[in-house]
Amino acid sequence: MKAVTLVLLNQKAPASKDPMHQHLRFSSLLVTGLVALTVSAAAADWTNSGGNAGRNELSTEVGPSAATVLWSGSRPSLIAWQPVTEGNRVFIVRQTAFPPSGQPTEAPVVCQDLTTGAELWHFDVPFNANDWTTWIAGASQGHVYAARSGNGASVSDKLYCLDSATGAQLWMSVVSIDAGAYDGVVFAPNGDPIIGSFTHIWRIDHTTGATVWTANRQASISGDCGVAATSTAAYAADILGPGLVIKKFDLATGALLYTSPAMSGASTQNTPMVGPDGTIYQHVQQSQTVNLYYAWTDTGTSLVQKWNVPSGYTAFAEFGVGPDGSVYHLAPNSEIHRLNPATGATLNTTGPIPTDPGLPVFPRLAVDAQGRVYLNNAQGNAGILASYNADLSLRWSIPFSSGNIGGPILAQNGTLLMAGIGTNVIAFRDSTVTNYFCFGDGSGPVACPCTNFGAVGHGCANSVNPAGGQIQGSGASSVSSDSVVLTGSGMPNSSVLYFQGTTQVAGGSGSVFGDGLRCAGGTIVRIGTKQNVAGSSQYPGPGDQPLSVRGQVPPTGGVRTYQAWYRNAAPYCTSSTFNLTNGLQITWVP
Repeated sequence: MKAVTLVLLNQKAPASKDPMHQHLRFSSLLVTGLVALTVSAAAADWTNSGGNAGRNELSTEVGPSAATVLWSGSRPSLIAWQPVTEGNRVFIVRQTAFPPSGQPTEAPVVCQDLTTGAELWHFDVPFNANDWTTWIAGASQGHVYAARSGNGASVSDKLYCLDSATGAQLWMSVVSIDAGAYDGVVFAPNGDPIIGSFTHIWRIDHTTGATVWTANRQASISGDCGVAATSTAAYAADILGPGLVIKKFDLATGALLYTSPAMSGASTQNTPMVGPDGTIYQHVQQSQTVNLYYAWTDTGTSLVQKWNVPSGYTAFAEFGVGPDGSVYHLAPNSEIHRLNPATGATLNTTGPIPTDPGLPVFPRLAVDAQGRVYLNNAQGNAGILASYNADLSLRWSIPFSSGNIGGPILAQNGTLLMAGIGTNVIAFRDSTVTNYFCFGDGSGPVACPCTNFGAVGHGCANSVNPAGGQIQGSGASSVSSDSVVLTGSGMPNSSVLYFQGTTQVAGGSGSVFGDGLRCAGGTIVRIGTKQNVAGSSQYPGPGDQPLSVRGQVPPTGGVRTYQAWYRNAAPYCTSSTFNLTNGLQITWVP
């Protein structure tokens, strides 16, 4: 499947004369805003292997509560390759042969509609002599990236940039890279791909394909050499002397900043992971029977070991973190463990997960906004796609053979997707009847108060985000089995009130209110006040009532509207110190 080479070497509530204000008094706005975390929570898109720049598998979406199939099917493939998503599109390589057979049409990049599964376009990456099979690096800011490089860093080729909407080629990189599918890429905040391979790290300009910088490094094995990143740094696992170390590189310049002490082990076949609090995690191999999982604190001047715990033997795995900071990794005896992020102590375990005789486990994880874990064990006959609660108690499990690195991924509207071999590509999604309305993007008859239009589908722009705040709903909108989660994003790190109405203001057009538009009207119910972190929050969180219970939706169901009202104290637009997201309408069923 791949060749590798081992190297020896306090603020007042917003004032308003609007009668709604009596329902929406911000008692919690006396609380100061939280400081933004080092790594932002993942957006609704699954942009790359690991889901986000930190490769920590954490999504702001809420995944399906059951294995409810939304659609299935795709072009056939010999190998289950990593899918990525942007908006309502999923991008996958579907491979029918290995070079030298069938190229350049043997491994097209295929774009499918995330809601229906319909194929939208495909692209055959050009083939040059000695090229390897196509792999997808990721998707970001309207671009999809693919290459024919890799095969254990033995093949160098250009990185191709495609238009995500049409599949048209936009550019190919100036430099040739030798990274491959098991390395993956991450994206800088502006959309530049950061590519880690056996001996180099590159930052490529996402608009032109020019090289921003190149850094030298030396990984221990010629595959699984990718990096993880924050908004300011990239972290790589490299061999140095007798052991493996973590190196920190400046994201803007590529300069090596500092290196961790050596870990007890000389190799790894797994990339680093960065948690939302900035902790760096790394799996290290001493042998097939002795493996460790390390946690490192970045002090700003050095990397200090936080803890290490025994780990299972694995390769090309992607581990995860939960919204509460819990760490999920492969432990000995083919178990997934949930760890205390402060101490590394085991909190919960799955118990042994299914394995083929004699085959190690190569787990790939996705973690949703409620802390629910989705697992592909990447086995053959014993392959499964399973879901666990945050405490790793089993929710559901279905057979899924030969999953390799084909997911799971969590995408827009809580869509869970696995890309397997053959035509076995399946999207799962709970049934939520939603309708988004009252956008601050200039598309409606009521303009934002200062022509501060936001992005399509968002509310009016705010002082920290020109795209504006956005509210989304996911989960099952059934009163008897409510799993709906309201997720707000694109807001300042301030207090936010989620509230419920019974009507759409002005027939869905909204009315000017503060720096934004009021969308949800009628009988108002305060759902809950939250604190935005990295611009995002959600309801319900741990200990909260289900949305339908909190909103007093009757057992027979009904239509309710929702919006998020958030503090924006910086001088901006009007003299008001608040703004709102777009509106969301949910049709509840019994």
